[in-house]
Amino acid sequence: GGAAMSGGAAYGGAMQAYGGAMQAYGGGMGAYGGAMAAYGGGMGANPPPNFSVLSPVVSQTMEQLFLRGTVQRFDIDQKCVDGLKSLPEHLAVEAIQDFSCRDLNQIRNKSAYFMGCINKRKDNMAMPGMGAGGLPALAGLTGSGEAANSPAVREKLESMFATGVMPRETLDYRAWSEFSKLKEAQAMACIDEFVASDQSRIRNKAAYFMGICKKHQQQGFF
Repeated sequence: GGAAMSGGAAYGGAMQAYGGAMQAYGGGMGAYGGAMAAYGGGMGANPPPNFSVLSPVVSQTMEQLFLRGTVQRFDIDQKCVDGLKSLPEHLAVEAIQDFSCRDLNQIRNKSAYFMGCINKRKDNMAMPGMGAGGLPALAGLTGSGEAANSPAVREKLESMFATGVMPRETLDYRAWSEFSKLKEAQAMACIDEFVASDQSRIRNKAAYFMGICKKHQQQGFF
């Protein structure tokens, strides 16, 4: 009887050990499954985009964006890089600056948002009144205001372009459209105000210039 009991206890102990081993094996398989899932997630991630296709100026602007730490290289996909490449250099830089001004911590899909900034510049290029390469064509200005046809305003604009304070290619179609609605005196005052502004504090010159134009429209002085 004693031997039988002893044998039964040994068998029970062996079964407990076997059950423990199976639990350990199951835990190991669970860990293995987790590792494979992590591996699969990594394999499914998009490859990093090829920034080398961008011009040195645009690449440098992107590097400055990454150095800020609010966006990482893997947040940007190849479509964005291709979009930047398709833009004139000054518009690509403007799109990056527009994107960098946003609260990127609140944006979940940064690539999609960035693509929106890029497409906005593409849309501006496609509008009438734009010259070759997406540059505003002064001759294409339309509007009821005197600014569109005033030789004095044209001369003052050309002087501003020549000094480099406002490069001709910086302004987009919307800014030109607002400017063309002005009376001659308003247009001259807009240029003076822009030139007198602290250029180091202006991130988007086209938007700033358009804001000045709208302000003078609302004031309505002659």
